[in-house]
Amino acid sequence: MFNEITRRRFTSWMLACGFSSRWLMAIAEGQRGTSGQRAFVHPGLLHSSGDLGRMRTAVAAKEEPIFSGFVKLRDHPQSQPSYIPAGASVEIGRNPNVRFGEFDRDCNAAYQCALMGSITGEQVFWKISVGILDDWAATLKRVSGADAVLCASLGGFKLINAAELARWGGAPWPAASVERFSALLRDTFVPVLQGFAPFANGNWDTAAMKTLLAAAVFLEDARLFERVLVYYHQGCGDGRLTNYIYASGQCQESGRDQQHTQLGLAHLGDCCEIAWHQGLDLYGTAQDRLLTGFEYTARYELGDEVPFLPDVDRTGKYRHKVISARSALRPVYEQIFHHYVHRRGLDAPWTTKAAAAVRPEGEGFQADHTGFGTLLYSRTGPDSSREPARRVAGAGLHVSNEGHGLRVSWVPAVAGDSIHLMRIGPGAGRRVFRPAAGEASFLDHEVKPGEKYAYHLEVKHGVPLAEPTFAIAGLPREWIAIPRGAPGAFTDGSTWTLTGAGADLSHLCAVVAPARRSQSFVVRLLPEFASARLHAGIVIASSAKGVLATLLLEPSGTSPAERVDWTVRLRLSGPPSGPLEIGSERPVGRFLVSYGRMAAPLWLRASWEGKLLRAESSGDGIEWELVGSGTLRQEADFAGLAMTSGIEDVEATVRVDHVASRVGTQGA
Repeated sequence: MFNEITRRRFTSWMLACGFSSRWLMAIAEGQRGTSGQRAFVHPGLLHSSGDLGRMRTAVAAKEEPIFSGFVKLRDHPQSQPSYIPAGASVEIGRNPNVRFGEFDRDCNAAYQCALMGSITGEQVFWKISVGILDDWAATLKRVSGADAVLCASLGGFKLINAAELARWGGAPWPAASVERFSALLRDTFVPVLQGFAPFANGNWDTAAMKTLLAAAVFLEDARLFERVLVYYHQGCGDGRLTNYIYASGQCQESGRDQQHTQLGLAHLGDCCEIAWHQGLDLYGTAQDRLLTGFEYTARYELGDEVPFLPDVDRTGKYRHKVISARSALRPVYEQIFHHYVHRRGLDAPWTTKAAAAVRPEGEGFQADHTGFGTLLYSRTGPDSSREPARRVAGAGLHVSNEGHGLRVSWVPAVAGDSIHLMRIGPGAGRRVFRPAAGEASFLDHEVKPGEKYAYHLEVKHGVPLAEPTFAIAGLPREWIAIPRGAPGAFTDGSTWTLTGAGADLSHLCAVVAPARRSQSFVVRLLPEFASARLHAGIVIASSAKGVLATLLLEPSGTSPAERVDWTVRLRLSGPPSGPLEIGSERPVGRFLVSYGRMAAPLWLRASWEGKLLRAESSGDGIEWELVGSGTLRQEADFAGLAMTSGIEDVEATVRVDHVASRVGTQGA
């Protein structure tokens, strides 16, 4: 979102890298007619056409346990044809609260009545559902509060599912109403959620992911869809699959409480179900890690003992020494049980027991999750719908450095077709790899350090990704890592991703390029990071004296806080054996921070003439404010990017773009 790559920019990049016009034309031909879009399946959120047909047939025949699950839905107060909507408002908010309870109830009713209309065919339910959709779409303009992400994502997810069913399920919903609802998503919901929630416990992140994924399908927004899939398996926050569920099955919130743990798991399951209906096997990511998390949690909730290791989360704010007390089972297990046991034919003994204990599942708490899983997901045997409505190559392509090669990973297709991974290198360097069917990653050893590459997935008769994913193998020419050889730096030629861990500046990780005697060095830090103790920005160094100065975004104060006071600090090195010392600092402007979280990109600029240094910050890269100035104890040989997580033994990731240098000190 902060750094989208246009077709013109991509073409310029390819030509600048020396890619031949022949291969440029080949890629263009492969994408012709897609207009940057993948083909989406509709209805294709939590429920496909096949799912709805299965429910209708089972309910009409009073087949168990589906019919008992239907009764739970049918008898719920927000599934009634007599439901009186709370009515829309211009603003909703959480913490401070602004009518979010009314919004959630209307979202529940819109979704549940859409289900009732889909199953029974009775138009009265569609009237309730589309009336709620139209009212909020015409009125709501703002989602506010410290918990705005939850406010927008929890009820919002149900609202989008209702809209998907109405649009593609035969409801009397005209095109003008569909477009008005689409505008609500684009203008009100997506802006609140597009940065996810890496600053919070993982259930926030997972809630944002599933709602953005639903919005992407409804809007047929291929770029947003890809971005969420990449975040699911490669994101920086607690909600990333492997950050939320550890290899043992222990979850990031297992030491907090079991209710939030089950909620975070349920959100991840919803992401997987949406992806499945779009032909993608997100369920299988990291060797079925989602099932591992459900099995661990269900086993503990049902009274058995599980291993637990004390842990610190990605923000550094949430630390747990022991597992939390057991609590009630939430109605979140049917979806997972039926996927892994009936669709996949795997063993899931504890999830199976938990699903049976809750069956038939009723409503979720408030709008936290959908509930009603016995109706929605029950299958009586192996699922014959493994083949998706459209065949796809895969999605969520991600590239990173690994050893002397580039690791390419993606979300594989449900159908498991053999795919082609195409790499375009400098000149006429086209190469096609053929990973085994169902594979989700490939290590490309045939790359040269410092060279730029583009990767692209294809499948015969399938839908290719609309745009390639870019990568530079290792570091760009002339750039080096400090400490030399340190891992954790990657760039696609436009945006840098830096990863590092360490409690203080002695663990600073940096990548630098040669500096001139008179120079300005500019970077823009993107606000999508997790650590509340992060230090990130510019470093200036000398080959003889080491680090001379840093200009970093940092938290003020000495301990992690829920609402961090962010500041920009200039540090200058003292005597040869002395540490970096604070020279000056400037609080980050309020318009860049929301409730202690960075909410917008921050620009940093360091300019020097010989040993004289000037440091500035900006919210837009146009108007600059002085942070401080000072004298370097040695002329600079190198300048570049630096960061550390600020948390011992916990990695943080920060993204930086608009990295630029200019000879002279007058601006960037």
